[in-house]
Amino acid sequence: MDERKLAELLHDAVADAPPPSFDQRDVAAGSERQRIRRRNGVLTGSAFGVVLLASATALGVALWTGPHSADQTNAAEAAAAGGNGSAAPNELPQEDSAGAPKAERELVPQDAPSETRKQGRPPSGDAGPAGPGSTPSGCKQADRELAAALAGELPAAAKIRAEDAIPVELWCPEGAKGAAFRVSDQGHGGTISVIRVQPDTTPPEWATPAGTRSGLWTASDDSTYMVLSEPLSAGGVAPFGSAVQHLATEVGRA
Repeated sequence: MDERKLAELLHDAVADAPPPSFDQRDVAAGSERQRIRRRNGVLTGSAFGVVLLASATALGVALWTGPHSADQTNAAEAAAAGGNGSAAPNELPQEDSAGAPKAERELVPQDAPSETRKQGRPPSGDAGPAGPGSTPSGCKQADRELAAALAGELPAAAKIRAEDAIPVELWCPEGAKGAAFRVSDQGHGGTISVIRVQPDTTPPEWATPAGTRSGLWTASDDSTYMVLSEPLSAGGVAPFGSAVQHLATEVGRA
């Protein structure tokens, strides 16, 4: 067979071959799919590794703390909430002195009361008996004789009568007598009081408002007469303040 016929036979054989089933685009698509599969495999492996590491860490913490950790925590919280409830049988509970009731603090004064301690008005405004630990109080009611003597010595401008007397609004020593009047002197209102203290009794010192005027007279029987003029408000003008010494002298002589 010559070469020409052989070439023709080979050409005819190639021409009868079927067309290809894929092209360049199919090859590129297949390569992309393989790349995506490899990437997904890497991500899946990384996620699995993270989960495994977290599980191992949690297991290690649980083994390290031990089963008594929760019990110890609960016991500590219970002790803190209980405060001083677990104190020893003979141990006194701790108390904050600042939180004690006001009444109890007042019943236990810092300093013991003394005869020379300054006294003021009673809280209720009356001259009733003193409480426990306080200086006993006289002047529980207006004394008629002192009221009449003071009313007779006050200027007529005061326009008062003995019947207008009220109890002294100051603490008095035991056995003392007194009387007081609400008066007005040229528009300056206030209270003027007279108090007689028994012999051998030290006259008290009152914590009176600023502007108070006072006069004192010792009678022949050693009893003491005191006249006080108090303004309505601290720093005000005491009514008939310039006459208190004269009033104390005249009432003591009456």
